[in-house]
Amino acid sequence: MEADVVSGHFFGEFLWHNSSEAEAHIAANGIGNAPVCWTLQGYANGYVSSFFGRQVLVREVECKAMGHAACKVISKPLAEWDDPDKDFRYMQAQAFVQSPGGKKSSVAEVSTAEAARNAKINLIGVSAGFNSVCHMIQRVAPTRATVLFLGESGVGKEQFARTLHNISDRQEKPFVAINCAAIPEQLIESELFGVEKGGFSGASHSREGRFERADGGTLFLDEISTLSLIAQGKLLRALQEGEIERIGGTRVRKVDVRVVAATNDDLRGLVESGKFRSDLFYRLNVFPVKIPPLRERKEDILLLVESFLNRYCALHKRNVTGLTEGAIEALMFYSWPGNIRELENIIERGVILAPTGGGIDVMHLFNSGEKIRSNQIEAKQNGFSGAGSIMGASQTIPEELSGLLRESLIDGSISMDSLEKMAIDVAIGIAKGNVSAAAKILCTTRSRVAYRLSGNKVPHPPEDST
Repeated sequence: MEADVVSGHFFGEFLWHNSSEAEAHIAANGIGNAPVCWTLQGYANGYVSSFFGRQVLVREVECKAMGHAACKVISKPLAEWDDPDKDFRYMQAQAFVQSPGGKKSSVAEVSTAEAARNAKINLIGVSAGFNSVCHMIQRVAPTRATVLFLGESGVGKEQFARTLHNISDRQEKPFVAINCAAIPEQLIESELFGVEKGGFSGASHSREGRFERADGGTLFLDEISTLSLIAQGKLLRALQEGEIERIGGTRVRKVDVRVVAATNDDLRGLVESGKFRSDLFYRLNVFPVKIPPLRERKEDILLLVESFLNRYCALHKRNVTGLTEGAIEALMFYSWPGNIRELENIIERGVILAPTGGGIDVMHLFNSGEKIRSNQIEAKQNGFSGAGSIMGASQTIPEELSGLLRESLIDGSISMDSLEKMAIDVAIGIAKGNVSAAAKILCTTRSRVAYRLSGNKVPHPPEDST
């Protein structure tokens, strides 16, 4: 790195190892042809520019997501780049979606409370997995392609589907959602395609189906895997031909509908077992988008919590000051089997149970049989803080082992470096090779553990020579 504040000269070339953004992108999309560490670049741009006192552009020129051994960035003042606009435009605050009124607002102008009120057209998140999904739906939104959202129950598949609609050229037309699992099998055809008067017993008047209601817009089919094979065949025809017939009718009706489907099941597995039509699967699987579970989006939890707090304090007319440190740690350690839907419900519960003018604590959140380990909750109370409390307050060093370590350190048979290596090896074993989890166990940073594992000694502060 070269820097001269007086002359304004700055040049830096850096390597980023173990980028979580690159790893998430590879897991979701495989190796690509463009850098993907957008968040890291953004932080680096802001930090270096602020520190140096002028606009510095940090550009990723090599990336693990492109097949390189590491991510490589070059940084120099904005004016010294030949084509700064290519990257600099991404630093400008801009709206991800457009509100129904047509006015775009920058991210900075939209408060969390407003985001909560307009939840139908706003997504909340900063994690690599979240950004990867947003990037994919931005790419597919202007097209007519069928989109298939995949992910566990509660990850927000309908939210992403609504956002896809709201940033497409169909945004002024209807978004119609139907939960296929909630409709009895004998009624699913009439719900999808409509019915003519007298089409079946009890049909006293003609009624549009969901396809007609969504004409020109988007039809969201949630839990698509629950459709019967007969219903799947009729849906396939509508998708292929772009036309439907109401039950009891003879008129063929053309419809212009973009279909977006979602499931938390393994459709390929269902195809192999004969429970889902292969031709329908391939018709739906044009553009699959996998939404990661909340346990893989830890960076998004507190942003979502803030939004839900604002929403439910207003809804229930409650005044709470926020969450205690213990409650926040419990939220971060919990595995969230119900994902965002469960987080929302738990925050609503906490808002109701917390004392007026007080904070939401652990007992206000986790009181309904959630499997949160007691040592996670007790860690803060016993003097442990941060991610290191994953070890649990009860896991103290036995007295005989403590004495042995003391003697070994005194007689020089074991060094601090050896002791540190032993601790890292044990943590890596507990974490089953996951470096990030091992760092949490040791109450240190991931980079420190990774550096130690690479065979290098972790630098210690210089000794006091006085």
